[in-house]
Amino acid sequence: MSVDISVIIPLYNKGEFIERTLKSVAAQDIGNWECIIVDDGSTDSSVEIVKEFIRVNPGNWKLISQKNSGQTSARNHGVKLAQGNYLAFLDADDLWPSNKLRLQFRALESDRSAVLVLSAFAIFRDHKSTARVVRHRDPLKMNKRWLLMSGFGGGLESVGMVRRGVLLDEEMFDSALSTSSGLDLSLRLAELGKVILLPEIGLYYRINAGQWHADTNELGRNLDILCERYQNKFSQNLARSHSAYLFWVSARGHGTKYLVISFVRSLLSIRNGQLYILVNLIWRNIASSQLGKSKRSETLSAISKLDS
Repeated sequence: MSVDISVIIPLYNKGEFIERTLKSVAAQDIGNWECIIVDDGSTDSSVEIVKEFIRVNPGNWKLISQKNSGQTSARNHGVKLAQGNYLAFLDADDLWPSNKLRLQFRALESDRSAVLVLSAFAIFRDHKSTARVVRHRDPLKMNKRWLLMSGFGGGLESVGMVRRGVLLDEEMFDSALSTSSGLDLSLRLAELGKVILLPEIGLYYRINAGQWHADTNELGRNLDILCERYQNKFSQNLARSHSAYLFWVSARGHGTKYLVISFVRSLLSIRNGQLYILVNLIWRNIASSQLGKSKRSETLSAISKLDS
C-alpha cells in the first residue's frame, strides 16, 4: 500500500521537546502517513525518548541515525528514504494542529499545478505568552520579503508540504545552506509551479534558545550565498538589505539604549537602507501581534493542550 504523506523530522538534542512534537503528529486527523525521524548525532536523551514514544504509540514511525552533519543533511536523508507522494517537514521542537496534514493534502490533491503548500503559523515562546500569528496572502510578495529579510518567512522547514518528485533530480535542500535552506527551496519551487498559502494555522512555532536563526554569523554566511544566487531576482539591492538586517539584529543585541541611538542616527542619515528595513521589521511585528490578539484565546488554548 502506497503512503500518502511522509513526515520528515530532523532531530538534534531536542529531548526537552521531541515527545510533544511527535504527539502532534500522532494526533493528525488523516491517516496513511509515515513519520521519519532522522537523528543527527544527538548527545542528549532525544533518541531514547523517541524510541520509547514509538514503542507505546502505534504508527508508521521510522527512526534513522546519522553522524552529525547538520539539519539540511538530515532533511535530505529523510527525503531519500521517504515513500510518500507528498513530503511534510517539521522541526523537532515545533507543534502541528490536528488538521494540518489533512488541509494541506486536500489542497495539493485538488490542484495538480501546485508544488508547495504553506499555512499560516503562530509564534510562541511558552504557552502562557501571547502568540503572534503570521499569515501570507501572496507567494511572490512572501518570497520577496523573505529574501530581503524585511518580512516573515514562509516557515517551509516546519509547515511546508511538497509534491514529491518535483525535485527528484537534485537535492531537496541545498547542503551549502543551513538557516536559509527553506527560503532557497521556496524560491526554487515557485519557479516550478504554484505555491498555495492556506489561511488556517498549520504550525505553532516555538522560540527557544539554541535555534539556528539566532546564529548571526551562520545567517550572514547563508545570506552571502543567497545574495550571489538571487541578486537579480528582484529589483532591490540584496546586499544592502541583508547588511541592514544584520545591523539591526546586532543593535538589538547591544540593548535598548544602543538600539534607540542607532535608530536616531539612521533617521537622520537615511543611509544603507537601514531605516527601510527597520520600519518593515517593526510593521511585521505589529501586524503579527495584532492578528495574534484577535485569535488569542483560540491559539493559546491550542498551544496549551499540545505543549503539555
